[in-house]
Amino acid sequence: LIDSPPLLGVLMVNALAASQQLVIPVQTEFLAVKGLERMVGTLAMVNRSRKQALPYQIIPTLFDRRTQASLGTLKVLRDTYGEQVWQGYIPVDTRLRDASRNGVTPSQFDGKSRGVIAYRALLKHLLTYRNALQVA
Repeated sequence: LIDSPPLLGVLMVNALAASQQLVIPVQTEFLAVKGLERMVGTLAMVNRSRKQALPYQIIPTLFDRRTQASLGTLKVLRDTYGEQVWQGYIPVDTRLRDASRNGVTPSQFDGKSRGVIAYRALLKHLLTYRNALQVA
């Protein structure tokens, strides 16, 4: 697992070249989608060098169903990137922030919070996705 900063530089290119699968968290806001567009362009360049496409999943994050910005951005992600976008999303959840402030994991702090439930669903999805890639 390589967690790299969202800067499209040498570190990112090397991380992409060394990876077998890519998870791209994207905040559900306009500027994050612009950053994703640059990331996908970089990924296309790396894929040409690798001579094999790097499978990737886009994970919508900080989704707030009360705002038009989040709703609109999620629609743009799904319309533009289709199956590459996880069908779930990680919601805005202050319980995640509270857990951090208290120095415990979110599941220890509140295992039934919306954020914890969403991350569990994401983990299940990614494990299924990885296993499907290995079979193919």
